[in-house]
Amino acid sequence: MFGAGFVIDMIQTLKNNRRDRITKFDKGVDEASPMYGKFVDHKKMSPEAFADFQQKLKETNRKNRRRLFITFGTVMVVIIAIIIYFLFFLELEPAKPIKFKMK
Repeated sequence: MFGAGFVIDMIQTLKNNRRDRITKFDKGVDEASPMYGKFVDHKKMSPEAFADFQQKLKETNRKNRRRLFITFGTVMVVIIAIIIYFLFFLELEPAKPIKFKMK
């Protein structure tokens, strides 16, 4: 179907289009690049300011955690109430028996 010339040309094309395979792990950040240099903290925080910052952070975390617990608890109570309603208080009509007609 294909001639020998086509196969040789195809092999040559594949060789010319070869590239080096680089895995995702090999694509690290180039440390020599000025864009990704080491972090330098130019503004030093005093110990008192840092203690205030930590206290504010703890307080916001405590408020967020409390809000999450209240929301989760409310949702769980509603779900349990719906399940109990369907299990014990919802009255369904009995199913009608299926009648098959025999010929």
